[in-house]
Amino acid sequence: MGTLLRATRAPSLTAGAMPAIVLAALVHHQGHPIASAALLATLLGLIALQAGVNVINDLYDDASGLDADPEFEDNPFPLGSRAIQSGALGRSGMWGLAAGCFGVGLVCGLWLDTLHPGHVVLWIGIAGAALGTFYTAPPFRFAYHGVGEPIIFLLFGPLAGMGTYYVLTGRLDDPAAWLLSSWLGIVIMAILFMHHFPQHAADARHGKRTPIVRLGPVGAGRLVPWILGASYLVALGGVALGRLPLVALAVFVSLPFAVKASQIAWTRAAEPRAMTAAFGQVMLLHLSGGVALAAALWWA
Repeated sequence: MGTLLRATRAPSLTAGAMPAIVLAALVHHQGHPIASAALLATLLGLIALQAGVNVINDLYDDASGLDADPEFEDNPFPLGSRAIQSGALGRSGMWGLAAGCFGVGLVCGLWLDTLHPGHVVLWIGIAGAALGTFYTAPPFRFAYHGVGEPIIFLLFGPLAGMGTYYVLTGRLDDPAAWLLSSWLGIVIMAILFMHHFPQHAADARHGKRTPIVRLGPVGAGRLVPWILGASYLVALGGVALGRLPLVALAVFVSLPFAVKASQIAWTRAAEPRAMTAAFGQVMLLHLSGGVALAAALWWA
């Protein structure tokens, strides 16, 4: 079990779970009934698909030599699981694990697709699985061409968030749902962006042209306050325009983490250890902001 949790990068699976949690809270806040079976299947499906994508990405990062780079051993939060490099699982075992995760996601998706006409859920699932797989897999290898962050925004923002909202309501036209999905997408995109700082030298050696490799750590560090600030502007603007309820401002409980991460990125972006700490602050931002938002919407 420990090997499976490691290979699927279990701590990162909150990214797949949070859209279901937050958007379900919005549905409850709006007075819609929530089918518990549909919500549980959505939550399980999102987590399973993300786990499968995590495993696939490790397989292709191993093939490129990136995950075997010695620098990764010194990173307390390596982006890959290093399950292959440590010998915990072979490549065939990783492929089998990926197939199992995708199988669970497929079963959940196919059942959820029967709840509404038009196969919307099926197409959302296919799009998410394809974007997640080709994040590192050929022929597209989005992450290696520096466009991984927009892909992550789509996966964990509009696709996961609006997919959840559609499953529970049958609608895709709600402005509040789009705004909260965008907030989630921006924060998860920021987590990935921050994670590339400590390993940017290894990424460059193995042809992974992340924004930090392209801009340099100092130049990329100056973008961090703007990226994190955009998430709060989405919430604040939504409330100001009457598209989000006032309780959506609960996301501001996470502001101290954003400020700390921004300070570090602005002044110490070239220091791997410091940027690892900044990455941890953004992880806390995502967790505290998402939980506070969901709780506020649920109990308001």
